[in-house]
Amino acid sequence: MRTLLLAVLTTGIVQAQSIQQLINISLSVHPSLKTIEHRLIAMDEKISLSQNFTNPEVSLSINDIPFGDPFSRDLEPMQYQAINFKQKFPWFGKLDARKAYVEAQKTVILDSYNTAKVILAKEIRTTAYTIKEIEARIGIIDKYIEVSKQNIKLYTSYASTESKNHTNSMNASLLLTKVKIKSANYKAILKSQKAKLKYLVQKKITNISDKLIMIKPKSLNYYLNKLDNNPQYKMHLAQRNVANASKEIQALDSTPDPYVKVGYFNRSAYNDYASITVGAALPLYGSEKLKTEAARIEVLAAASASLDYKSSLQSDIETMYAKLVKAYTIYNILNNETLPQLEHMFELTQASIQQGGDLFTYTNLLEQKLTLEEESISIKAEYFRTTAKLKSLIGEL
Repeated sequence: MRTLLLAVLTTGIVQAQSIQQLINISLSVHPSLKTIEHRLIAMDEKISLSQNFTNPEVSLSINDIPFGDPFSRDLEPMQYQAINFKQKFPWFGKLDARKAYVEAQKTVILDSYNTAKVILAKEIRTTAYTIKEIEARIGIIDKYIEVSKQNIKLYTSYASTESKNHTNSMNASLLLTKVKIKSANYKAILKSQKAKLKYLVQKKITNISDKLIMIKPKSLNYYLNKLDNNPQYKMHLAQRNVANASKEIQALDSTPDPYVKVGYFNRSAYNDYASITVGAALPLYGSEKLKTEAARIEVLAAASASLDYKSSLQSDIETMYAKLVKAYTIYNILNNETLPQLEHMFELTQASIQQGGDLFTYTNLLEQKLTLEEESISIKAEYFRTTAKLKSLIGEL
């Protein structure tokens, strides 16, 4: 029996995991991240591809085929069979520019990968805090269910001597019904949140070991100073680098790539010979200049987008920080002022009831106390969820 109890306790300890442990597990196995990891690997292949020349062209020519005697190949010197080989050579730093462009694209994907990890960590935290909130609410509700049942028994015993206590008993029964309904609702929400956490972590979670302890919020400057660590902001900057790299490619494309064409000519009745041709495209119509100007405007657009996102990010941080301070303030009011006073009133009312006081006042006070205790749990959970959102805004996992 002792061995069995130890095994059960050990199993419980293994299953209880901290939120950070859950995040670490998810980051290593979640399929949404694996998708981006495969894209990053593909970008390495594209970087290698950017350094390759375009494929050469090979052609076979048969010249001067007379219609009257198509198989005669020794009638005149112009009759030949030829193999031609043509290769274009990128120059003026075009290969380096292509590599820089693909590397900039890879950085965007890498930043999207980091963004996905931060968002995943935030979702795990907020879901875990919601689970802890609902569990605390259920614990409070269960306590009030027991208190309500005891009150009904008390009111029933009083009702035999005082007719007004029939009303008190009905009020207590109504309160019991309310808390039972709340308990059922919370248990349903708890199941849905645990199902969500199971998806986020990719495994079933039975218990979260974190103890949620309220601490004074860090300063607003702490978060604003880390704004540049936001991976989505970094992604906007990377997109600006992609636009710059694209502009560089378009500018270089204004200078055409030369090509070399080599041919070997075989003649049946005459000497064989070779030929070599060097050429390049003629940029007569200004298409390259138009593409370069369009790319330059894209750089300006990307720069404006990054500035706009940074401004929006700062606003989000300030908004979330205001919510954080509000939650911390309300929690302190409830737990340091209101609930202690209400607890004192509750004790006085209990003493009054024992001396024949009004049971209706006691039931009403009990309901108010339940409401305030739930509010305290709710605002505490909101504090931690807001902290999780602030962490995500500064790129913390």
